[in-house]
Amino acid sequence: MSFETRGASLASHGGKPSLVLAQTMFYPEGGGQLGDSGTLTIGAHPVRIADTQVENGVIHHVVEGAVDPALADALASADRAADLAVRGAVDELRRRDHMVQHTAQHALSRALANAARADTVSARLGAASCTIDVSRPGLSDADLHRAEDLVNAVVMSDVPVVTSFPSPDELAKLELRKQPNAEKSAAGVRIVSIEGFDLTPCGGTHCTRSGQIGQVRIVATEKYKGMLRITFHAGARALADARSRHDVLAALAADLTCGPQDIPTAVAKLRGEAKALRDKLDAARTELATLVARGLRDALPTSAGPHVVPVERALDDLAGLRALAVELTKDARVVAIVAGSSSTSTSTSSAPASPTPDEGSAELVVVVQRGADAKLDCGAFVQAQAKARGGRGGGRPERAEGRFPRGTSLDELAAAARAALA
Repeated sequence: MSFETRGASLASHGGKPSLVLAQTMFYPEGGGQLGDSGTLTIGAHPVRIADTQVENGVIHHVVEGAVDPALADALASADRAADLAVRGAVDELRRRDHMVQHTAQHALSRALANAARADTVSARLGAASCTIDVSRPGLSDADLHRAEDLVNAVVMSDVPVVTSFPSPDELAKLELRKQPNAEKSAAGVRIVSIEGFDLTPCGGTHCTRSGQIGQVRIVATEKYKGMLRITFHAGARALADARSRHDVLAALAADLTCGPQDIPTAVAKLRGEAKALRDKLDAARTELATLVARGLRDALPTSAGPHVVPVERALDDLAGLRALAVELTKDARVVAIVAGSSSTSTSTSSAPASPTPDEGSAELVVVVQRGADAKLDCGAFVQAQAKARGGRGGGRPERAEGRFPRGTSLDELAAAARAALA
């Protein structure tokens, strides 16, 4: 898509250099649609245009990078600049994509209103995805499927998409999907019509027939400010998205040695097996903690205590450290300081959360728990030790957890606990 004109001036927009022309076919960002990119050749100077914006009625062709000094000199003379020949070329692939997405948005907005009673509040046509915000907090899958079927039926029917500037009397008789803004151009209100389906005031770029949209796919929904935000793709974007999802499903199916349609069943089976393994692991973990704790408790002096019991379990995960601390403190005199490595101390249990693990750092992960007769505030102890040693952690008076830098001595932590108890 190319054009020719004469005259250019150097300006700026958003802190970047821009070019202003007497006439242009570059579409500036507006109405939810992104601006055009492309090239301008001013005299003998080619310039890459990264974006097109409008400010106070002036269209800025935002330059990619810096302006050639020779071009800046040519534009410095007002008389010379006004006579410079300008050849413009709009990035056709980008423009066509914008036309497809914008026309698809009109059609999908009408389909959502007709099939799901969900009126469009706003829309955004982004470089990677497009969204429509509708005036309902949620829609069922059945509603979304009806709207998707309806919009694609209109696409397949390949009806004309035309623009017009009706007179005020004609405009008043039209059944518009949304009312025009108060401001309008000197030519009046521009109406985009998808024949027999939708009438909407809009100044953006659109296809000339609905069949050029190709297809429309709703790909995601999310709640947004009391409304529902619907993400959709159209045309080549919809095809690319479908291929990407197909590739993911095909890879999963290959890993699970099943057909794509059998993936939900295979995943459910894996979840069941994983739960059974977790249950067995929990039972084994509890049994091991009981045996280890029994031996350590049996070795304690018979004195009233309290007794600080430091234990390092390099291969135990966090759930194992917690289980051992619980078993040790069944002796009311015990303050248990159970430690492991952050490279192994991760857990999927429902126990209270610990500080986030830093995989590969081999931090010392510590669980401190007191028996009923021990008078140590575990949370305050761990917090103070972590602050002094460059770690992090804390918790409740009866139990706390922390992560300490590699090389932290468990014996020194135990000595600090004994000093606190004394």
